Amino acid sequence: MANDDLKRIKEFVEIIKHKVDMLEMGSRTQTTELFIVKDRQSLMNEKLDILSKDVGEVKETQGEHTKRLAALAGDMEQVLSEVRATHDEIGLWHQRDKREIDQIKKHVGLPLIPDRPQ
Repeated sequence: MANDDLKRIKEFVEIIKHKVDMLEMGSRTQTTELFIVKDRQSLMNEKLDILSKDVGEVKETQGEHTKRLAALAGDMEQVLSEVRATHDEIGLWHQRDKREIDQIKKHVGLPLIPDRPQ
């Protein structure tokens, strides 16, 4: 019976050894995968740092452009105001010239052309 008991113990030890070996192999695989994940994470962190710097530069440039556009908007409003004033002045000159031309036509006896077609 001692041989049978010894044989059973050996079989039991082999089963346990096999299970421990499987656990060790799984542990090594997980360790390798963990190193790969850490390496990828490190690479992604570097890319995120670069991207973060780029975003900061874009925001800074955007801020500068916004200031320039605001300044240009003010200039454009001034130009528009001047154009309107010039347009009004030209309109007044046109009316004055039209009156003078109409007076000359009347004096010479030519027919007057209405401002608007009828």
